[in-house]
Amino acid sequence: MESLRQPDVRIDELTRHDDRVAAAALLAAIWGVPPAESPVPADLMTALTHAGGCVLGAWTLDGALVGVTIGFAGAPGSDRVYSYIAGVDASFAGRGLGRRLKLAQRDWALARGAAILTWTYDPLIRRNGHFNLNRLGGRVTEFVRDYYPPMLDAVNAGDLPDRFVVEWTLADDPGGRPLPAGASTSPIVLASIDGEPEVRPASGEIVRAWVPSDIEGLRAGDPGLGRRWRVAAREAFGSLFGDGFRPVGIDADGHYVFVKGA
Repeated sequence: MESLRQPDVRIDELTRHDDRVAAAALLAAIWGVPPAESPVPADLMTALTHAGGCVLGAWTLDGALVGVTIGFAGAPGSDRVYSYIAGVDASFAGRGLGRRLKLAQRDWALARGAAILTWTYDPLIRRNGHFNLNRLGGRVTEFVRDYYPPMLDAVNAGDLPDRFVVEWTLADDPGGRPLPAGASTSPIVLASIDGEPEVRPASGEIVRAWVPSDIEGLRAGDPGLGRRWRVAAREAFGSLFGDGFRPVGIDADGHYVFVKGA
């Protein structure tokens, strides 16, 4: 594929073994596991590339690998690409590299005739919800309890691996959609009362569900409170999806905005 070049970073396919080893080590560092337990080892990256998968890296101009994203296609003839994992070196966090990697993956998929990019994320990580819905314009289609079996990495160990499933229509221009009129005054179905989660019944066609700004830090500082937020979110999201609500964005105060029938 043609390289996506920016002033300070180059994004392209990973084709060299040393780059794959570096990418596996970067993912291991991000997920807090030893290099030998990387979420995607270098040999698997080789196989994915050989099978036609999307394995992209981001390099600084002096050759340091600072980002990676990996995806693969579904069944033969499918027009979907599953975006499995993406990670950015901590020194580049918050500088837009994650979005550039996602756009590069979008270009890769479009060039190969794909129509949909799909992935999952933890709905309690607010920044990821903002990125996926507000910045990219993805649509959440499912809430899946225990999407993964119990996970042992430093990011997920001891938590319930509930996930939102996102679909991104590649023909659409990237970018979020305006929140519906009335969203700012709609009922709140998941709230924080003195830091504790409170689940409330839904009423109307538009509702809001608040999530903490830093659930990872909260879990590290108070695992019990983190677990209470997980259980409350599981209850609230499960009920909302069961009643036909879907999140369309996150407002400035950290609420998911759910619309019935969206």
